[in-house]
Amino acid sequence: MRIGLYTFASLALIGLIAAFAYTVNPGNFVYEIAGINLNFPIALWIAIPMLILLVMTIFHMIYHGTKSFFAKRKWIRDANELQDALYWSLLKEPKAHHFSIPEIKSGAALLSVSSLNILDSTEGLSEKLGKTINWVKKIQEGEYVDLKEKKVAKFLSVSNPLVIHNTLNRLEQNSEFAESILLSKDEHAPEVVLRAIETLATKETLFKMRKFAKMLDGTHLALILERADAGEDVGLTADNVDFLAQNIDLTCADYMRLARSTITKLTPDENLTLFKKFAQEKESAQNAYLYLLFQYEMLDEVKAYLEESEESEFKPFRALYILKKGKYNYRVSDIISSANVCNGN
Repeated sequence: MRIGLYTFASLALIGLIAAFAYTVNPGNFVYEIAGINLNFPIALWIAIPMLILLVMTIFHMIYHGTKSFFAKRKWIRDANELQDALYWSLLKEPKAHHFSIPEIKSGAALLSVSSLNILDSTEGLSEKLGKTINWVKKIQEGEYVDLKEKKVAKFLSVSNPLVIHNTLNRLEQNSEFAESILLSKDEHAPEVVLRAIETLATKETLFKMRKFAKMLDGTHLALILERADAGEDVGLTADNVDFLAQNIDLTCADYMRLARSTITKLTPDENLTLFKKFAQEKESAQNAYLYLLFQYEMLDEVKAYLEESEESEFKPFRALYILKKGKYNYRVSDIISSANVCNGN
């Protein structure tokens, strides 16, 4: 009951009782306290204890009302804090939260170090949590959601799995976004950068990829060469190949793979000039150069190259050379492969 209403009702009751007592006995009663005579109507003597009880009751109600008010404020504050903790856990970005009430703190503190995964639809949630769950599920289902529009992008870390998933969704839907990722690679997780490079390797030409050459490796080059072998124009020119080879740390197997593709795309002169240069600069390219010499049936050049090398080097090529000189009808691919000339390099 409200204090004002309670006070009014109590005073009305006291007034009625005092009035009734006065009608029964309108006389006075004298009571001496410390030599002082208190002479009041009998009706007033009846009302005084009731007034004292009323005052004490009001103080009691104020005390417990105030106590209840602050306790309720704690519950409301902790409930809001819990909503916030749930929100950030849904966003895979748990943050430290302070709870005042032990009953809530004992369990809710776990949300500060954990993320929530939604398994099914829910009802009765706050509008904020309901909307958040809706677009989190969209991301998990492969859609791209503009996190800046949701006003949370600046609060989520680069390594946040939700951010990574969302960025990959956008990359899947728009391959041109790969270039933007690579131009600001420090703002993205390593797996996003790797996927962007793979996307370029499967979509773009060598010319466009030149500015990202230092991010590529032999695996990406293989993706490009597969497209070239399938008949796609990926810009497999001598200039582009030379540029990439100078900027990518290619293994023996990578050079062999490159030679198998360039033999159908470049002229013999272009190809041999290119790979002779590679062989002079990098030991890992020497097997690929010999491979091309055999493919072009340039056995005199093969002989000269082998004579300049140690007897223990290029054994598969030496065996093939002997077979070729003996007029045996062996194709290069029957004897030479990356596996047996590169020794896993």
